Amino acid sequence: MSRYFSYAFKIGALGALFSVVAFFGIGMLGQDPTLPSQLFSFVSVPVFVAAALYFVRWKVNQNHLSFAEGMTIGFVVYVTNAIISFLGLFLGLIFTPELFERIKENKLQITLDKKDFTIEQYGQEVFDLTYESISNLTVFQVSINDLIWKIIFGLFFTIIISIILRKNLN
Repeated sequence: MSRYFSYAFKIGALGALFSVVAFFGIGMLGQDPTLPSQLFSFVSVPVFVAAALYFVRWKVNQNHLSFAEGMTIGFVVYVTNAIISFLGLFLGLIFTPELFERIKENKLQITLDKKDFTIEQYGQEVFDLTYESISNLTVFQVSINDLIWKIIFGLFFTIIISIILRKNLN
C-alpha cells in the first residue's frame, strides 16, 4: 500500500503546484484570483485524482482497483493537494500583501454593487454584517476557503471516479 501512497503524494503535490501557480499567475494579471482558482480546482482536482487512480489501476496493480483502494488513493491526492495549496496561498499572500488587498477590495466592491439587492432581500442588518465580515477578511480565510473547496471537490469526484474505475479480481 505504501507504493500507492508515494504515487498519490507526488500527484497531489503536482496538482497543488499547478493550483498555486495558477492562483498567482491570475493575480499577476491584475485580477482577483479567488473565483478563477475555484474554477481551476473544479477541473484540476478530478483530473489529478483520476490520473492517480488510472496509474495505480493499470500500471501498478495489473488492471485491478477496488472501490476502497480508489477512495484511499483519491483521499491522499486531494488532501495533499489541498494542504500544499493552502500553505502556498497562505505564504504567498503574506509575502504579496498588494495582491491580498486587491482581493479584499474586489470583494468589498462586489458587496457594494449588490447592496440594494441584499438590503431588499435580507435587510440592512445582514448587509452591514456582510460588509463588516468582508472588511475583516484575512489571508488565512482566503487560504482556508481554497482548502475547503479542494476537499469538497476531491471527495465528490473521488467517489465518482472510484466507482467508474473500480475492477475487482472476480
